[in-house]
Amino acid sequence: MSDTNIKTNVKRQLGLLYLSNFFNNISIAGAAWVLLLVADGYSLVQVGFAETAFHITSILAEIPSGMFADVFGRKKSLLISCVMSILSAVVRGFVPGFAAACISVCFSALSYNFISGSDSAIAYDTLLEAGEQNRYDKYVSAQTTIYRISNGLATLCAGLAVIMGNRNAQMLSIGISLVNMVSLLFLRENKVILKKSGDTLGKRIKDVCRGSFVFLKGNRRVAGLIFRNAFVGGIDVLLLFFLQAKLPMTGIPEWALGPLLFIMSLGGILGAVIAQKVRKVSLTTLFVFCLSLALTGLVSEFTGIWYLMTIGGFLTAFADDVLQIRSDIALNEMIPPEQRATLISVNSFCFSMLMIVMSPLAGLVFSKV
Repeated sequence: MSDTNIKTNVKRQLGLLYLSNFFNNISIAGAAWVLLLVADGYSLVQVGFAETAFHITSILAEIPSGMFADVFGRKKSLLISCVMSILSAVVRGFVPGFAAACISVCFSALSYNFISGSDSAIAYDTLLEAGEQNRYDKYVSAQTTIYRISNGLATLCAGLAVIMGNRNAQMLSIGISLVNMVSLLFLRENKVILKKSGDTLGKRIKDVCRGSFVFLKGNRRVAGLIFRNAFVGGIDVLLLFFLQAKLPMTGIPEWALGPLLFIMSLGGILGAVIAQKVRKVSLTTLFVFCLSLALTGLVSEFTGIWYLMTIGGFLTAFADDVLQIRSDIALNEMIPPEQRATLISVNSFCFSMLMIVMSPLAGLVFSKV
């Protein structure tokens, strides 16, 4: 392949991944899932247990989904993610009851499982094949910005989801997922996956398992990096989830909820910009700084004052994305291409382990404040 074709392939691949990221996060039903549950009469404690169901599913499926991507293909994994997203919307929109809501959340978890690891792996290895892996920091910063903007816009329209009604909001999500599937069909698979096509299924699975185990066993630094990133990310996710329900209790008008949640998302965008400028700061120092900001944001939510709560959410989103981007870059630089999706999935696995404990506790705490 000529240099021109290689550059064209890289541009197209990254463009399709940017577009997919936007589609994955623009759904107003997904952004306002807590608000929709509360609007249906479910308590914050039930919301916390639904979040726990999400992470139990993630624990069971995260690493297997990463292995699927490394064995069968990152593109196939992303397409299956869209299927899981559609199933989640169908169950939530057309099957009544809290049990159905939990099943919907489980399908949603599977959707994230098949994305996590696969999208980073296909992007990094596309750049690696072109000898342009040094561009990955710009890619992941751009992806984080797209995530915050699209999710922020969806959150900005959170009230619209309630006005539309749960079923209509879920039908809109189905349409978005179908469009996303079509766009992903144009992705090209990584060479590291294609060269395995002649191997037996057993050999491919064995190679991924053995390679991942050997790598993790000999890299304690990776374990620490994964845990620290997951802890700060857990604080951010839970905080922004429960603020959907807590901010209206401060007396703000209904129309203000979406704009305030969008302002919090801007913290993540600022974090994505700053992350590119602090590469010389050690990850340990960065973790202490980001954890301090996240805990400050957490404390602010107990004030019951809407503008302090908004500032707290902004700071926590900022801290999460700065640390997330730096950790993502560091992990991809350390791990081998053949097990990239599997090993990145370990990061999400650790996050879900923490969230299983943190989610119901957060539901109990926030329900009493």
